[in-house]
Amino acid sequence: NRNIAAINYYFGDKQGFYSAVKEHALGIRQKAMDRCWELVETDPWGALRMQIELMLDETFDDTMFQVSWLFLRELLDQDENADKKKSEETLYDLQTDARRKLYIERMTRLLTGLLGPEAATSDNLSLLHYTYHSLCRFLPIKTQWEARVLQGKGRFIMKANYDKATLADYIMGIVRHAVEEMQKKVRDKKN
Repeated sequence: NRNIAAINYYFGDKQGFYSAVKEHALGIRQKAMDRCWELVETDPWGALRMQIELMLDETFDDTMFQVSWLFLRELLDQDENADKKKSEETLYDLQTDARRKLYIERMTRLLTGLLGPEAATSDNLSLLHYTYHSLCRFLPIKTQWEARVLQGKGRFIMKANYDKATLADYIMGIVRHAVEEMQKKVRDKKN
């Protein structure tokens, strides 16, 4: 009960605590992501590699695993009536929306740099983004689930079988293959 009282005292309620944890995690990553965004115009593949490695850091850090669970929970708990709640936005929601818009703009530039302007359709951009992003984001959950529930008997125990660089190479290979296929479709359509 002391912990609940402390949460209420410092954060107002559980949602305030959740928001503070999320903000803290985002702040830690912001400086590293800024270096990534600086590379977008000159080396989009290098920028993507850096972003993948940053996201994979969570896989190798049990604390960040908990943050990944919070992100997953947020995705699953999204209200179907989100449009009705728009009128009740707080300053926090407005800041989050601004960050999301900036992130989408930067990701669009990055992925367009990889695909080239002709292959950078909205469908291709979305597919490419979700391909690597989902691999990076949810591998920590898969790893921890196998370690905890299957007690190390699962197929995918990342800390035992893979290092971060090997996994980043694997994801980069998937992205390169997807980019080549998307570009090939554009070329085939022209011919």
